[in-house]
Amino acid sequence: MNFTLAKNFLSRNSHTIILLLGLICVITAITFLTNFYWGLLALGFVLIGIAILLNNQQEGG
Repeated sequence: MNFTLAKNFLSRNSHTIILLLGLICVITAITFLTNFYWGLLALGFVLIGIAILLNNQQEGG
């Protein structure tokens, strides 16, 4: 039964999972190519972007 729930969750949210994995890869690449501080800056921008997207969805925009 748990497998069915996990399968349904992954199939309904696959685009979100792929987006988050892609953002993690980009942040990791920036961190390894430059230094830790640029990686934190990139992480901040990504989190601000996600917060804006979530805020627009909650407002119905």
